[in-house]
Amino acid sequence: MKRILAVLAALTLAGCSSGGGGAAATGGTSAPPLVIHAVDAGTFQEDFNPYHLEGVNFGTSGMIHETLMYFNRLKPGETTPWLALKHEWSNDGKSVTFTLRQGVKWSDGQPFTADDVAFTFQMLKDHPQLNRNALEIEGAEAEAPDKVRVDFKNTSYAKLFNIAGNSPIVPKHVWEKQQDPVTFTNPKPVGTGPYTLSKFSAQLYELAKNPSYWQPGKPEVPLLRFPAYTANALQTALQQGEVDWAGAFVPDIQKIYVQGKPEQNKYYYPPEGIVTLLPNLTNPVLAKPEVRQAISLAIDRDKIVRVAERGYTKVAHPTGVPMPGGEAYVAPEYRDAAYQVDIAKAKELLKGVDPAQLTFELLVPSPFTDWVNAAQLIREDLAKVGITVETRGVAFQDWVSKVGKGNYDLSIRATQAGPTPYFQMRSLLFGGLAEPVGEAATGNYQRWKDAETDRLIDAYAATEDEAEHQRATQGLSKIMVEQVPALPLFYSPSWAQYRTDKYVGWPTEQDPYAMPSPYTSPDAAVVLLRLKPTPR
Repeated sequence: MKRILAVLAALTLAGCSSGGGGAAATGGTSAPPLVIHAVDAGTFQEDFNPYHLEGVNFGTSGMIHETLMYFNRLKPGETTPWLALKHEWSNDGKSVTFTLRQGVKWSDGQPFTADDVAFTFQMLKDHPQLNRNALEIEGAEAEAPDKVRVDFKNTSYAKLFNIAGNSPIVPKHVWEKQQDPVTFTNPKPVGTGPYTLSKFSAQLYELAKNPSYWQPGKPEVPLLRFPAYTANALQTALQQGEVDWAGAFVPDIQKIYVQGKPEQNKYYYPPEGIVTLLPNLTNPVLAKPEVRQAISLAIDRDKIVRVAERGYTKVAHPTGVPMPGGEAYVAPEYRDAAYQVDIAKAKELLKGVDPAQLTFELLVPSPFTDWVNAAQLIREDLAKVGITVETRGVAFQDWVSKVGKGNYDLSIRATQAGPTPYFQMRSLLFGGLAEPVGEAATGNYQRWKDAETDRLIDAYAATEDEAEHQRATQGLSKIMVEQVPALPLFYSPSWAQYRTDKYVGWPTEQDPYAMPSPYTSPDAAVVLLRLKPTPR
């Protein structure tokens, strides 16, 4: 997915306002700043609320606001204590108690305690719009300065990733003063993370090293610069060495970026999830399984990967489960399944549908040129079976809003992977994430509602038994193949281009300690904490 960069002049813009945490500190070192491209944006909004989906700036989660644990999705089962040193389940998996790291301070100097964690989870309970993981929180209580218990309505063993790895902690002493945390944009963020906001304007924001960060001596990168780029400036910026770390689709990476400097200009594209064609299931025509099946049969995914994605990834398994490697989570009868184009069968499935109803708009973010090209190929494929598709490219934030609120017919969207395939499927299919049209969803954007799906998702969460986890996910895999609630296209790469002339220690295929893209949270912060100045 191409994320467009800003012009270099943005780096010298004047008139930036000071942010929270207070200091444009460089840690007293001559180590150079990193210029980062994380998202296509002509301008930035002053929004650092880690629970916002629209308009929030990258780095808010991870770099400023941290989670209790870190889960490495490139190495399933590998977790790292973060703000919490350990956790313990009780009450048949309906309660979890975290023992917190001591000596941690907020960037304004206030101590981090269990009260902050309890406040954060209670806030999510009291304000469901912020509860992006649909956690069934009953309450949270600080039992000691370093111990906090979070209670849930149902057994929640399997939700540890969502609870501890995907719920950034906010400071009680700042957020309790806000009348409405849902609309609060947190313009002067106070966090426990390795960086603080030091400058902000609509064209550029900067994050400076937090001098009181709890990991001694880290980070070694003193300053991060996020310029807002418009148009198609990325390729030029990469060629001229203006950007140090980017997360973008580049059509010819060898020619445009590597350009004879393979020892300096690197890229790493591990699979981060799955890209699907989402049908809006509140549309009565797309709600018909035979229509979705026909659409799937008509799409030439091999061509999409070859032409639109330039061969950087591969066609997804029909279940959406990463393969090879995910066999244990796929129903045995579908482990060898693969997509085949079948125009005749697609036409047969559509015989009972009024052709006048088979006209849809396919919404894509216009900066993501690979998705724009994929949409054109899908339009051509569906025309062969009598389905008329009008492709429409819109600005990134407009696309986020429209898809989130269900104001679309068809769209292309990526779903992030988790520690196991269950987390990806839960994000795609859990009925608890299906908001009414007009209200922003945090997953299940197609609004799939199915009792058996939710039963399997709940069954997974009700146990720590891995065999039961596999059985539940196998059931979900059957639903994906047989009922087509979403249409997998290809595995979503974690797009990452980085240069080693300033810093070394980046994730690689040989050392996949975190997702390498600058737009993935909290992984991007984990990457920054591993970087060291390049030896001279």
